[in-house]
Amino acid sequence: MALVQLMSVELGATGDGGSGLARPRRRPVPDNERPVSKRGITREDVLTAGEVAAVLALPKSTVYELARRGELPCARLGRAVRFLRDDIEATLRDC
Repeated sequence: MALVQLMSVELGATGDGGSGLARPRRRPVPDNERPVSKRGITREDVLTAGEVAAVLALPKSTVYELARRGELPCARLGRAVRFLRDDIEATLRDC
């Protein structure tokens, strides 16, 4: 039976649109085996402008303006603007 399965993969009976190449199936990676970034940044460490505005008790438009002027450290990902919690806290300490 295994020989028949092996032959069907080699002959292109993969059901992938006719490319003839079998793609290995990827198994889901358990959470404890997922790679951790070097800095260990989690979702809780990354803030949106709305979240920063709530923390600082400012309008969201002011947060965007401060980021645009470079007074609040931020990262731009396409059109999205994100803030690192540690950077915001450090900026507040330095004021």
